[in-house]
Amino acid sequence: MRHLSKINIFLALLLSFLIGSLFGLSVNLGWGLPLGTTLTLVVAVLGFGVAFYQSYATRKHNRLLVRPHLTVSQNFSSTELEGFYTLSLKVKNSGLGPALLEKFSIAIGQDGIIRRGSLLEAIQKHASDQLKAKGPTRCGANYLKKGDALDKGEEKLLIQIRFRGPALTEARDLAKLYLSTISVKIEYQCHYGHNFSSEKLARQKKQTKSDLHTIAPPDLKAV
Repeated sequence: MRHLSKINIFLALLLSFLIGSLFGLSVNLGWGLPLGTTLTLVVAVLGFGVAFYQSYATRKHNRLLVRPHLTVSQNFSSTELEGFYTLSLKVKNSGLGPALLEKFSIAIGQDGIIRRGSLLEAIQKHASDQLKAKGPTRCGANYLKKGDALDKGEEKLLIQIRFRGPALTEARDLAKLYLSTISVKIEYQCHYGHNFSSEKLARQKKQTKSDLHTIAPPDLKAV
């Protein structure tokens, strides 16, 4: 019943009352009505039941048509920019409707939860300390906030680090290890105000809520 709107709940209760009234007539509780009137009431109750079901099915269908689904993906590339490796973390709306963001948090390794305004500084430090970057790095970060929205099919970059470093195999392993320390949690709503949550967990953490969509790719994509 929690998925029913207030209008549909009212209609369901009214339908139950009408069915109860019809049952009372059928067992002859002193409310006796002519046969024609009783049959008319039966048809009316059945028609009301069909209308109620159609109303519920239509609303459920409409909710599915605007239901968002956020997924978090990670990627490592050695071909995007010549001479640089590129490590990235992105969020994409793979659902059918826009996702209205409510809460966003990101934690990286021993740094813990990164506060707004500190994400770029944190990943710049990590590029040198953990990715064995040689020379200057090119970093980008996007800290999502309440009120942001991702339309159907839209993708936003959360973290991007372009760096020069060791040989490809070692650089890929370092990037994979670094990305495995990142946790992301996003809470969002659909157009109807229903709440959803999506997580990418750090490798050492375990999922604690079964109702969350957990995205934790076992292997790093490389192109």
